[in-house]
Amino acid sequence: MSNRSKDLILVGFIASFWLALESINQGYFGLNTDELIYFVYWLSGLRLVAIITFGWVGFWGILIGYFIGEILLRGYSLIDAASLSILSSLAPMIAYRYWLSAYKKQDDFDDVHFMQLCYLVFLHSYLTALFRNVYFYIADKPYGIDQLTMAFAANVIGSFIFLYLLMFLNRFVKKLRKQYSP
Repeated sequence: MSNRSKDLILVGFIASFWLALESINQGYFGLNTDELIYFVYWLSGLRLVAIITFGWVGFWGILIGYFIGEILLRGYSLIDAASLSILSSLAPMIAYRYWLSAYKKQDDFDDVHFMQLCYLVFLHSYLTALFRNVYFYIADKPYGIDQLTMAFAANVIGSFIFLYLLMFLNRFVKKLRKQYSP
């Protein structure tokens, strides 16, 4: 199987994973303040992990999953879905690339301190909230400091929840491997 085929499969998997988690988020954890902003948006962490782990492949997976989810799950128009999916995929990519250069890190994510991770989460959350707010302004939807701060807070809280769930899952799997390995 060629690398391009593997990348396309991975993009499809990421997009499908996004859609599954988004529908769970809306169905069971519908902590939204209105139709545009969640109180806690834990999928924000998935955006970061996809970008950190898979780079541009992760970007495309999130973009496609977000686009389809906005149409199927939220009933957004094509232009709203396309615009928000592009902006919401670009924000973590820009934040991560800037973070790598600011801290002179490699793409391996080794030796990352808690404060450096906080900076990445805050930067990603701010850019996501800012991009959304600017789009809402252009699209004549509700925008302003309230939407900006709620989106920022929802992304920060959601990113940390997702990252900590991932960390605990990783520890659990390691413990199981150790327990059941010969």
